[in-house]
Amino acid sequence: MTLTLGTRGVSILAPMRKLLALLALLALAVPLAAQAALRSGEGTLSVEDAWGRVTVQAKGAMLGRIVHGSVVVHDLSPNDAFDPYVVGYDAVRLVGETGIQYSGRNLRFRLIGGSYRIVVKGTGIDLSVVANGSATLEGDADAPGGPGVYSIDGTDCRATDGTGCKPLPDKAKTVKLGSGDRG
Repeated sequence: MTLTLGTRGVSILAPMRKLLALLALLALAVPLAAQAALRSGEGTLSVEDAWGRVTVQAKGAMLGRIVHGSVVVHDLSPNDAFDPYVVGYDAVRLVGETGIQYSGRNLRFRLIGGSYRIVVKGTGIDLSVVANGSATLEGDADAPGGPGVYSIDGTDCRATDGTGCKPLPDKAKTVKLGSGDRG
């Protein structure tokens, strides 16, 4: 029975409980996955609310979101079983022989397995990488609120109140991801 005219008599508590349980499991799984990645020789990179440019060339997993901008994806292992997944783009164009540029607002991308080179440019960049390879970071010093922050090898920016995170550098800086050993 509903108390308001026009309100559906369907409970939303059961689906919300399932969603809350799933989110709780994910919150526990992410730190465990980061630690497992470190033990397996893979490195981690986390970029949060960045303005600027981030380039990653690596083999592993890359998940990202861009409020406004573009991502160029070069699939360095096109004959494997893994395909890039990108949603939310307004425009697509070819870049060179191997690159595809996706641009727009609220882009999301997932590159799992395989080897990729990605170039992410824009505002509101959130990126998580667990892989072997390298990343080049370059922030926009004129961005309102700063250029964003990054961490490598498992430091969680939000959980540590930013103490383990560094602002994106004004000049391009390259960091190594992982040891290069994959067992």
